[in-house]
Amino acid sequence: MGPTLEFGDRFIRQVYILTICLTVVIGGILLGFKLAALPSFLIGSVIGISLFWSIEFVIRRLLRPGKSQKRKYLLGFIALGKYTVLGVILYFLFNTEWMNIYAFAGGIILVQGAIIIKAVGLMITILRKKDPDQP
Repeated sequence: MGPTLEFGDRFIRQVYILTICLTVVIGGILLGFKLAALPSFLIGSVIGISLFWSIEFVIRRLLRPGKSQKRKYLLGFIALGKYTVLGVILYFLFNTEWMNIYAFAGGIILVQGAIIIKAVGLMITILRKKDPDQP
């Protein structure tokens, strides 16, 4: 049996760690070069991480067997309610003069970038460990 591509608790924890490290590194670069973009980037990073956490939170509780229908409706409400809260936050953020939309978007997509980096790293690891003599 060769190595398999699995996405479990360890993978999710590594995504959180990588995202935080990327936020610190990119935040440091922005601090040195473009200070005005730093708050927008940090706000975007916090929103991106919180969206990832809320998806993880709802999925973990929704997929447990034996849960009541009422609990499933509550989790669905939480899953959809986060977008309402996010919409209100974004409305106020975009009405401010200091908001840098590119840095903000970069902060939000940082989690997706960390997921892609981790997935590519796992695939490379699997391909390196694969025995070339196997069909």
